[in-house]
Amino acid sequence: MGSRRVLLAWELGVGYGHSMKLARIGSRLAAAGHQVTAACSRPFFATPLDKAGIPVLVAPETTPADFRPIPASATLTDSLAQAGLLDEQAMRRALAGWRAIIDQTRPDLVILDYAPMATLAARGRARTMQSGVGFCLPPQHLEAFPLLHAFTPPMARDADMLDAVNRALAAEGLDAIDRIGALFQADDAFVTTFQLLDPYADVRPRPADGPLMTEPMRERRPGADRIFAYLHMDVICRPGVMAALQVLGPMLDIYTPSASPAAVAALRAAGVRVHGEAQRMSVVLERARLVLHQGNAGVAADALAAGVPQYTLCQHVEHYLNGEAISAAGVARSRLLFDPGYMPDPTDILAFAEDADAAELALAAGRMHRAMLEERPPLEHLVERCLALLAA
Repeated sequence: MGSRRVLLAWELGVGYGHSMKLARIGSRLAAAGHQVTAACSRPFFATPLDKAGIPVLVAPETTPADFRPIPASATLTDSLAQAGLLDEQAMRRALAGWRAIIDQTRPDLVILDYAPMATLAARGRARTMQSGVGFCLPPQHLEAFPLLHAFTPPMARDADMLDAVNRALAAEGLDAIDRIGALFQADDAFVTTFQLLDPYADVRPRPADGPLMTEPMRERRPGADRIFAYLHMDVICRPGVMAALQVLGPMLDIYTPSASPAAVAALRAAGVRVHGEAQRMSVVLERARLVLHQGNAGVAADALAAGVPQYTLCQHVEHYLNGEAISAAGVARSRLLFDPGYMPDPTDILAFAEDADAAELALAAGRMHRAMLEERPPLEHLVERCLALLAA
């Protein structure tokens, strides 16, 4: 097989998790001799792709100019509505933009990460692979997206979204879709998380494939005594969070992407060890007795594999689902920042760090999940399936 062209397409969501995973996939495919280009709607988060030497194009966004958030997240339909998938004109602009990118790059394979408009634009133009964590990659056979929580009722209807999408497709001269799950249709799909963290596990035709880690996790050391926190700045700014972190003081290591100088100074004044750049998770988790995070799927998977108990401060539905899943397994304690009655309690964090039962359960979960990763390394498996699509 000669050199082929690959497009990495990321559309919705924020943070570095999406671009980091695509960079890992793209680097492997480039090393195999293929021409890899990426397109991201949020170039600010494209640093991992830039560092990997992958050219990055600016992709279109669906968010309309008069965007008003829908105060609900009970189904993925609600989340997609907030991203603009009820707005015909916004979708038309996104479809046209993605078709222009596909015309420019002429890919043989498009690898899609939370990219429904790119998915629709790529139909019939290239082979396609869906790749993403469970929350961002529902099964493509679904006629309706299931209820994810009961805090608020659903605000957006699947039928209304399907109708709006099909009007946009018709206006752009593209074929209609017959079900809401077709927003994530592809020739193949690879769910990049553990089964425990997949909110669609009960309706998926096969188990989740596993997280795309940069290196193997090692079991935490006996006597590990650090608390490691990976928290975004918007979490640290929530009421009570900074005060709780300051109480943890000298026992706390923290990495906060885009941390403000004021936040760094306040933490360091309390004796917290603040890291200025992303840390190797295999190293920090090996010496951690607890990892404190916002329910991020990548950090949750890393900690599961390392056998480290987790404490989550969740502020939106995906984080809530991850926190609830690991809490139900006995390896985490989950707290809801979106609950107006909740105030972070450092004594609760410290108590869970000393919970012997949680520590033993986490070690056992770590051994099980590391064995799964060793039996079939997910990144290698995904690259094999991408290469098979390129050879088809």
